Amino acid sequence: MMNADRSTEDDTAGLSRTPLIPIGLAIITVLMVPVFLYSVGPNGPFKVGDVVFATDRHRVKFLDPNIPKTQGYQDFCILESRVQLVVQKIDTMSGNSMLAEPIGVERIDVPYCPPRTSVLLQPYQATLKADIWGGLRDSLSNVVSGR
Repeated sequence: MMNADRSTEDDTAGLSRTPLIPIGLAIITVLMVPVFLYSVGPNGPFKVGDVVFATDRHRVKFLDPNIPKTQGYQDFCILESRVQLVVQKIDTMSGNSMLAEPIGVERIDVPYCPPRTSVLLQPYQATLKADIWGGLRDSLSNVVSGR
């Protein structure tokens, strides 16, 4: 008689645990849909005052030719991937360049762009949306490597 009671208790315990997996999958889906829609949506035009993100590692020129020489730079600096920049001015005549200042810079070493220094940026070098997948990849690699 006791063996029959144990088997029914095991069955009810197993049934109470099974809805957790579908609920967890539903929660993950609900959280990932906005991230996916944000990453595939259109960029839109750049405007003065927008915060943009560097698309990759780029070589950009300084606006003021005197700044680089006093700080040990040449006439350009290296802009790291996903660095935040504030758009200061857009060349409306050609539409091919804009003036921006890096604000999310971690390194202040030569040849990397120092913060609050005006640089000339091309439209293909920046995007209005942060690279979410690259940020997640870097975060997970930092966790795995123990940094």
